[in-house]
Amino acid sequence: MATKNLKDHAITASLNILLELLSDKSLQDPKVASDEAAQFNRDKLLNVVRSLRTLVNQSSATMVSESALNQMNSNLQLPISELTSFVSNRNVGHLANAVSYIDQNVLNYAWAFYPRASPASKAEVAEVLDAVQEKSRETFGILDEQKNELAEQIGQLIKQIEAQKNRLDEIQDASTRSKAEMTAALANLETVFNKDQTKRDTEYAEFLQQVRGDFSTAKTDFFSNAEAVLSALEGHKSDAARIVQVVGDIGVTGNYQAIANKETSQANLWRWITIGLFTCGLAMAGITFNKFYHEPVTPTNTLAIAVRLLYALAIAAPAFYTARESARHRTNADRARQTELELASLGPFIELLQDQDKDEIRKSLISTYFGRPVDPHEIRTILDPGKKTDG
Repeated sequence: MATKNLKDHAITASLNILLELLSDKSLQDPKVASDEAAQFNRDKLLNVVRSLRTLVNQSSATMVSESALNQMNSNLQLPISELTSFVSNRNVGHLANAVSYIDQNVLNYAWAFYPRASPASKAEVAEVLDAVQEKSRETFGILDEQKNELAEQIGQLIKQIEAQKNRLDEIQDASTRSKAEMTAALANLETVFNKDQTKRDTEYAEFLQQVRGDFSTAKTDFFSNAEAVLSALEGHKSDAARIVQVVGDIGVTGNYQAIANKETSQANLWRWITIGLFTCGLAMAGITFNKFYHEPVTPTNTLAIAVRLLYALAIAAPAFYTARESARHRTNADRARQTELELASLGPFIELLQDQDKDEIRKSLISTYFGRPVDPHEIRTILDPGKKTDG
């Protein structure tokens, strides 16, 4: 066995902790002394722990079971925890839990001390009795202190009750007087209220009759004004329709005017490109003619003249395309200008006609300005003017 002296074993420290906890003043509290079960559990814990410590002190390390002793020490940790909780919150249930755990898991390992130790000596019994008497004296002392405190508190409460009783009598007297005064005031108030209520009813009836008359007059005036406003709104509606029509015509004609200006600019651009290309081609042909006019005709000169003329033709050939583009943009500009003029003149032209005639004229012009097919872009060569190719 590793431990040669049982006083060095861990169970000794656990038993000392239990004895220290059992000597706490909380176990002498009147709550424990007045509870028979709690008092029994306290005394049983104290006697069992002291008996176990006596067995440990009287037994030799060679006469005990170390494994049983270790298990007993392990099982003493829960009672230590329960007693620590009791010291913290004074809940007597922790004492019952500690006793139950010792009965089930500690005392059944008492066989560890073999052979059985002799019964407690007279000195041990006297020690137990002295401890019980000491605890009882401490409990009675605490009870006497609490008795005196309670007596003092009861005396103070009696004084407070007498003061409150006197105060209650005064309040009852004041309440009786107030009740009588309230009854008289209520009767007076009821009389005044009935008088004022009759006056208010009469004034309300007169006011209601006046309001009805004013409302009838206001209703008549309102309907008259509403008819005048509606008539004015109809006139404004007609004027607004004309203004909207004029604004719409201006918006549409303005758009056609912008298109016409844009197409005119494009036509002028392509025209200047055409003139430039023709000028370049004619200039190259003139330079070639001027260079070879006074020279004899030879195969070399003929070839050079042909090549130069081909260059001049190649430069001038795109001028036919640019000329057609200029003509196409010019045509589009003329159409947009004509449409602008027609739409701008349409409103003033039909203004004096009847609305039905105006609608018929506008309907007849829908097919003219809307749904027209777009002319395809065509490029015709000089050699084949009848051939059409989409550009």
